[in-house]
Amino acid sequence: MSDSPLDAKPASPLESEARREVERRGDPYLLWRDGADGQQIFPLTKEWDRATIGRSLTADLCLSWDEEVSRVHAQLECLGDDWALVDDGLSRNGSFVNGERVPTRRRLVDGDELRFGDTVMVYRAPFEVREDTVVSARE
Repeated sequence: MSDSPLDAKPASPLESEARREVERRGDPYLLWRDGADGQQIFPLTKEWDRATIGRSLTADLCLSWDEEVSRVHAQLECLGDDWALVDDGLSRNGSFVNGERVPTRRRLVDGDELRFGDTVMVYRAPFEVREDTVVSARE
């Protein structure tokens, strides 16, 4: 059984509407459940070029409930239309994408599962165009 926030159904109509609204806007976003099992959504809009993830109350994505997360754990960095997870040794326990430890940086794609300590997030890019999904009219 996966711990992915996408596996769990939204707990309320309000959570369902929040997911629909962020999808409609079309910006990439992170989705996770906090220490009280509440749905959290962090839109990665054009206003951001970098966002800090950590347990510190000054982190852009504050995971204060997760004792396994460092005060400054990792960063998300905007790379044009894409986003990358950056962990340049900032964390004690590492950052993971799809179960693999990120040694420095990793470009994110829609559906990637990120783990910081015991917190699992999913990166969503609603309008991401992936070359491997293009089908020729001849096929």
